[in-house]
Amino acid sequence: MATLANMSGVQFDALPYEEGRQWELLDGDLIPVPSASIKHQRIVIRLSTSLENYLNSHENGMTVPDVEFALGEDKRLRPDISIILPERWATFDQNRIPVQGAPNIAVEVISPSERTSESLRKVRAYLRADVQEVWQIFPDMQEVFVYTREQTVRVLSGDDRLTTPLLPGWSMSCREITRP
Repeated sequence: MATLANMSGVQFDALPYEEGRQWELLDGDLIPVPSASIKHQRIVIRLSTSLENYLNSHENGMTVPDVEFALGEDKRLRPDISIILPERWATFDQNRIPVQGAPNIAVEVISPSERTSESLRKVRAYLRADVQEVWQIFPDMQEVFVYTREQTVRVLSGDDRLTTPLLPGWSMSCREITRP
């Protein structure tokens, strides 16, 4: 997707807000976000359900889909899924949009129309904003990339299991995440 305009976070926040805004702001660039496909949404639901079940049973945080975060002066991003652990959850105003601060884990399901350069810019923006891990899910390749603040990248596919030290004991296979 091409960048349409350059603006500040204050200007972006002043735009008329519509439920499900189809824009993100990345380093001042206004970027259109297309509507999600059924395949995309099924992945979001499947992964969110697994994460929410784990978090509820461990009293260890929340998952929220498609919520806008202010990650800096000129960054407003909406991960497909945000995982927020209790210490951060307690600091967020749950009625304010954009949320001031960052989730612990940001999950992006990558659509075929998303440009690689914008996708990687988002990963960098998340990690610079104190997101501990970013998970990129590539449905068509049936792969999951896991980026950490320590600048490591894991690439998972097939029966490889997505795990994280942030959620001890939780796992899900890449195949299960990306299945149609």
